Amino acid sequence: MLLKKNVNLVSIFFFTMLMALYSNIASAESYPMAEKLKQCKQEFNIAHKKDATQEVAVAAKLKHLKLMKEILTQINIKNTGKKMTTAELQDQVMVMSHLLEMLVAENLNEKFNSWNLNL
Repeated sequence: MLLKKNVNLVSIFFFTMLMALYSNIASAESYPMAEKLKQCKQEFNIAHKKDATQEVAVAAKLKHLKLMKEILTQINIKNTGKKMTTAELQDQVMVMSHLLEMLVAENLNEKFNSWNLNL
């Protein structure tokens, strides 16, 4: 009786672990990359608007950084241990270039401010 109960518990645990693993794989494949990248760009633009208040700009910047981290995490999950096709590589390079472009624009303003232009 006790052995039968343990077998049932082990099988339920095993089934639960398989479902959790499958849901992680499925969520990585169904991740709306284009939509998240669009949201990321919108938040970036809001954060850098000249007429935005400081509170709005800071909130947009934080959301932008959160979305960037989420996108990079999903790219990592999606591509781990996988041989990518040419189309997938092009898509990933496009996403990474957009993220890099936003990072450069974000940090370029700080770099200009730190340079001593009074020679």
